[in-house]
Amino acid sequence: MKHTIGDAVKFRLESGEVQEGNIQFIEKGNSEEIYYINSSNRWAYKISGKKIIS
Repeated sequence: MKHTIGDAVKFRLESGEVQEGNIQFIEKGNSEEIYYINSSNRWAYKISGKKIIS
């Protein structure tokens, strides 16, 4: 699924916890995309595209 800046997404953290947030920036790498997400709990995360649930 293709995501764009401003999309609301759910993503899984290393701990297994699921968070919700909005995509602020997308970094395109050689093998995958990295998403910078501001979550609803006011934390910012750098997430691999593989960890985005929806």
